[in-house]
Amino acid sequence: MLYAEILLPVPIAGTFTYRVPAEMENSLGVGHRVIVPFGRRKSYTGIVSALTPLEPIGYEVKEIAMRIDDRPIVRHPQLKFWNWVADYYLCTPGEVYKAAVPAGLKIESETFISPVPGFEEDENYRLSTRELALLEGLLATGEKRVSLDSLARKTGITTVGPVVNSLLARNAVMVSENLVERYHARKETYVRLSAARGDSDALHAAFDAVKKGSKQESALLALIELSGFMRQGLAELNEVTRTALMERSGATSTVIAAMAKKGIVEVYTRKVSRFSYFGVSGGGLPKLTDIQGAALDKVHKSWLEKDITLLHGVTSSGKTELYIHLIDYVMRRGRQALYLVPEIALTTQLTSRLQRVFGDKVLIYHSRFSDNERVEIWNRLLDDPSPCVVIGARSSVFLPFGSLGLVIVDEEHESAYKQQDPAPRYNARDAAVVLASMHGAKTLLGSATPSVETFWKAVNGRYGLVELLERYEGGQLPEMRLVDMTLARKKGEVKGIFSDELREDVSGALGRGMQSILFLNRRGYAPVARCKMCGFVPKCDHCDVSLTYHRRIDKLLCHYCGTPYAVPDVCPACKEPGIEVLGYGTERIEEEVDSCFPGVAIARLDLDTTRNKDSYENIIEDFSRGKSQILVGTQMVTKGLDFGNVSVVGVVNADAIINFPDFRSAERAFNMIEQVAGRAGRKNSEGKVAIQTYSPSHPLFRFLLSHDYHGFYANEIDERRRFNYPPFVRVIYIYIKHKDPVAVGSIANDLASKLRTLLGNRISGPEEPTVARVQTLYIRRIMLKVETNASISKVKQLLNDVRIEMTNAGRLSGAIVYYDVDPM
Repeated sequence: MLYAEILLPVPIAGTFTYRVPAEMENSLGVGHRVIVPFGRRKSYTGIVSALTPLEPIGYEVKEIAMRIDDRPIVRHPQLKFWNWVADYYLCTPGEVYKAAVPAGLKIESETFISPVPGFEEDENYRLSTRELALLEGLLATGEKRVSLDSLARKTGITTVGPVVNSLLARNAVMVSENLVERYHARKETYVRLSAARGDSDALHAAFDAVKKGSKQESALLALIELSGFMRQGLAELNEVTRTALMERSGATSTVIAAMAKKGIVEVYTRKVSRFSYFGVSGGGLPKLTDIQGAALDKVHKSWLEKDITLLHGVTSSGKTELYIHLIDYVMRRGRQALYLVPEIALTTQLTSRLQRVFGDKVLIYHSRFSDNERVEIWNRLLDDPSPCVVIGARSSVFLPFGSLGLVIVDEEHESAYKQQDPAPRYNARDAAVVLASMHGAKTLLGSATPSVETFWKAVNGRYGLVELLERYEGGQLPEMRLVDMTLARKKGEVKGIFSDELREDVSGALGRGMQSILFLNRRGYAPVARCKMCGFVPKCDHCDVSLTYHRRIDKLLCHYCGTPYAVPDVCPACKEPGIEVLGYGTERIEEEVDSCFPGVAIARLDLDTTRNKDSYENIIEDFSRGKSQILVGTQMVTKGLDFGNVSVVGVVNADAIINFPDFRSAERAFNMIEQVAGRAGRKNSEGKVAIQTYSPSHPLFRFLLSHDYHGFYANEIDERRRFNYPPFVRVIYIYIKHKDPVAVGSIANDLASKLRTLLGNRISGPEEPTVARVQTLYIRRIMLKVETNASISKVKQLLNDVRIEMTNAGRLSGAIVYYDVDPM
């Protein structure tokens, strides 16, 4: 007897043991998908994580209902990697599985079966009593398909899986295909000539058959031309899609069907890739400057001693060209590369650059793809371990790489690499480093403004360090200027939110035929609505935040739970018609720019304008081609985009990102402003950056004005050392959520007290976070600082022991407790 450990996509620790049916014992392996019963009325798609002959003791073991695939859907070392993610980020392997695998490869709904029409019992092998009962129960329903759960209730057979399996083997029942596999392959219809090349008699006969039908004749001529039928030297005929033939000839599908009926053409369908590349490839590797070439050599030398190297290169220094050379180096050695980017928008520009070199070896993977598209990429990597490069956002680390040789994490400092909700709350940068080590691959972290933790590891020898501190071909870093908004307002040099200085910079750029970027990290029209009579501010009913006004939809919107509210005609508090909107979001900036520069094409890049898959690409493509002259955006515009014609960048409100209550606020502000500044003056043109602020004496600006990352790092690392923050400790936030504000405080205090007994002054809090209620749940947060050399597994065990103790005592009733390791 064989037993399988099954990983299920549920937030429960560990795996679940199921009995392997005898007929599956020789065909089931680690990584296979199986359908298993779970609980009273559920069937799940699980993944086999281990096989053992040892029978579990103490409980009834259910049997696997079905094996779905002929081959495993995960590769070595994916399961090991999932377990590492679960262990490090204090969640369950089931939560990692649920996040890692596309929904099209998981079945969480009920599985349906149908009777096979005309089934006859074999005289040499009679159906058992249970098989007969199940088959008769299925037929008695009179339905075309019945769920396993429903069938179990109707027949009284509690473990229907084994019986269904035996009936499947006898071809008595069948599983509904559309429910077993939610992924649908893309199919294309093709048309080809029935006549063989060189068979002139058959070709004459074809023309004779269509001479009375002008549309058919046109279609035949077009097919001959498109397929290359008359051209010499072709090894085989080109395939012609029915769509292409219809577009060229003007024929309809009915016309083509009539030709097929006459035997002139053959019409057939087959599966095709959703990611076929038809552009020009093989353009050759980009030529490197002497400085870039030296940096490339240093990266290779660094990898002789360290598996992980940081490439610190200023904006527009040509890091992407180095990445392309390294990808080529790895692919020529038969291995695969993963190119991580923090924002989906970046894949647009990168894809075209890499496809010109690597053609259809470039794959793209991110959350804006449809489920079918993600499954197709997953299956492509499973079935074809040949060299390729995957460009993707953070979820790409979970793909089934067959021979990973290189991981590039571009803009490694970005907080977008950190998953917030739901679990697993992983950092894709750190996870990618571990993934690479499991594959024996090299890792390159790239950034103009590396995270403090990464740079600390590099200067202390844990990572290799290569610096590229000059712009490509001698370009100059943009001129940075502070605009003192307090002084400007006193002088009357501010209209709306723009200073005269910034307005003149943008106007000058337009006059020279150049472009501008205006950065404000707040979407919507106005962040606050307020009654000018009594000061009432509308807030979300479910979250402790004020509502943001969006003019396009004329609604007040909660940016935490997404609930829309109508703008009140009168103030709910004083009953006066005095509601006004205050402050600026990107939507209002766009409107103000339009009034300042009438007739100028303006684009906006934020969450509201990029909700569908193609909107990123369209906005960036239009700006790259000069169809829009001014780009207004949130932090999306700061992340590595390459625009050759931008000469002016305006940071509209620097104070909004500097004055934030978080130990990373200075680092985040420096990175964001320096990165957006780096979009200016990239192609041998002078760049100007105007930073509008009411706090010009803030120490951060001293480093920004001189592009002094090293000075900023030295100041910041000293602060972190004095106050005991990363990289000198590891931070874990423990969140407690509850619908009752009194209960959440009591539970949080109790939990903190118990942890403080075990961990001493490593525990701080509990405290209310900046937003203390989200989606009707009140929130408290406890901070745990752990020494970097401490065992995370021991910490996890302590946290789990306390959680179990409080659960058994009834203290966590109604509460949600979770952990955020290495918060960003």
